[in-house]
Amino acid sequence: MEIKYIENYWDKQATIWREEKEDAWDLPETKYWLQYFKQLLPTLSGKKVLEVGTASGYFANLLSLAGYQVTAVDLSSKMIEEAKEVTQKLKLSIDYQVMDAQNLDFESNTFDLVFTRLMTWTLPDVNKFYQLSYNILKPQGKLINFDGDMGKIQFSSEEGHERYPSEIMEEANKIKANLEISKNDRPTYDLELLKKIGFINVVSDNKIQNEILHKDISVKSLFQISAQKP
Repeated sequence: MEIKYIENYWDKQATIWREEKEDAWDLPETKYWLQYFKQLLPTLSGKKVLEVGTASGYFANLLSLAGYQVTAVDLSSKMIEEAKEVTQKLKLSIDYQVMDAQNLDFESNTFDLVFTRLMTWTLPDVNKFYQLSYNILKPQGKLINFDGDMGKIQFSSEEGHERYPSEIMEEANKIKANLEISKNDRPTYDLELLKKIGFINVVSDNKIQNEILHKDISVKSLFQISAQKP
């Protein structure tokens, strides 16, 4: 699976993604995520965060509002264009860059936190992303990744994806079918990779997103992986 194909996939979603996240600003989940990031900040050694796969900047803006110094990257230039417009309207300051998660171009020991959500399932080489995250984190820095075991599900234009045309869902399924990560059990696969790289305090939590969003913890949700650089 060529990275250009994946880039084009995200380009096609840029406008829809922005509209969806703009609607979310009026929902309780925005307040809940903001509270989560505020509570997370004191557990870090500093305020510098890199969000990888920012899309239209929803979480980058929340991180900024929570008091972080935010750099946010995305493979899709169209997503970054949408994100910049949203951030400008909110009068926030975020360093946006078009960048592949598998080729993060930052100096070692730069960030206190690397955050990503619903991004790693689309990576041809997730191990490379994890290795680069380790390098650019400062000592004691944290990696937090929210994602799902997408290889075991079939996307459709239903169940929360009503805005997305059927061809977009078909492309998502095609991408999943051609990626190595989809052939492995997650998050077990991720945890093993992170430990081999040298991360410590590597844990997963299948309930935390529901706890953050004040939802029933028995409802299936994304997992959260957290890991720390020694």
